Amino acid sequence: MNDLIPHKQNLEFLKESIAHLKNEPNHKLPSERMLADKFKASRRSVRIAYDKLIEDNLVAKVHGKGYFTLEKKEIEPSKSNVKEIHLIIPSVKAAFAHSILVGIADFCEENSLELVVKISKNTLAIESKYINNALKSNAKGIILFPIDNELRNTDIVKLSERRFPVTIIDRYFKNINASFVSTDNYNMMYNAMKFVRSRKFKDIIYLSNSESLATTVEDRLNGYKDGYKAYYGKDPSDTLLILENFYPTQIYGALDKYLDSHPLPQLIIAPGAQHIADSIEFILKRRGIQWQKNLRFMFIDENISQESIDRLKPYIIKQRAYQIGYESAMLLYNQIYGDLRTQSKLFPADIYDLSKPTRHFKA
Repeated sequence: MNDLIPHKQNLEFLKESIAHLKNEPNHKLPSERMLADKFKASRRSVRIAYDKLIEDNLVAKVHGKGYFTLEKKEIEPSKSNVKEIHLIIPSVKAAFAHSILVGIADFCEENSLELVVKISKNTLAIESKYINNALKSNAKGIILFPIDNELRNTDIVKLSERRFPVTIIDRYFKNINASFVSTDNYNMMYNAMKFVRSRKFKDIIYLSNSESLATTVEDRLNGYKDGYKAYYGKDPSDTLLILENFYPTQIYGALDKYLDSHPLPQLIIAPGAQHIADSIEFILKRRGIQWQKNLRFMFIDENISQESIDRLKPYIIKQRAYQIGYESAMLLYNQIYGDLRTQSKLFPADIYDLSKPTRHFKA
């Protein structure tokens, strides 16, 4: 009995989708998993809905492939009906971005979407070009991982105003009505402060970009500040090193200046990039600091070598990049098939203690 209401929701949604696809026979319909996630229902309720549509000769099920709109005896989906979507991303070199790409690619493979990947090289002009090229091509939707320092790209505004299917990854734009998928960056850092305090760390510093870089960074800074106040009971200003960029020379200068006037911190928190880890090590070595005994590290993401991990034995705040990618493709899929509601999804992060490889904590 508990499945009756979700079954009706699924059935109504599928009938509307089939009506929209009346001129596109043999089209693949959403998977049981996707509909179960969408309506927060059991997969059994989804199967009940599909069984009803099969009984009414509106849908056919192909073993190992999924459900398709029915056209006479032909069941195989037509290649001409495969939807093309574009992913525009600054780079896929970092582990975070690469895992996002894998999540998107897996969803597209499962749901007969053709994925076109465009690398914007963290350049506004290139990003804008690819957005406009997608609008002029056969693309039915765009997944956008915006470049850094992008407060408001007018091309994104155009997408929103045109109601063109778009999902934004890793950040959101204030005053722009668009679906987005990201880590819950505020609670990631707020809970990291709870974790740090529970481990008895007293003196800590957090190396961060300016909040103007992205809403991601702004949320992390706000989470850090509020978490520090909550768990340490004082203003965190003296524990923040804000850098406009993370060039080695800026890191050298900021850390040198800090260590000239402060005691050695017990914990350094920083983005997990190899050049950042190398720059911090360089300064500590130059000052003769034995960090292995006196200092721990916490990196946001794990874009550092195994050699650095073995040497530094850091804590890692790991984002759920694969799920972010998969969910972003799912939201775009829904938009393509008529669900134009603006939706957002925030994923929690996890903390790993790499000095003890089996230790994992939810942040």
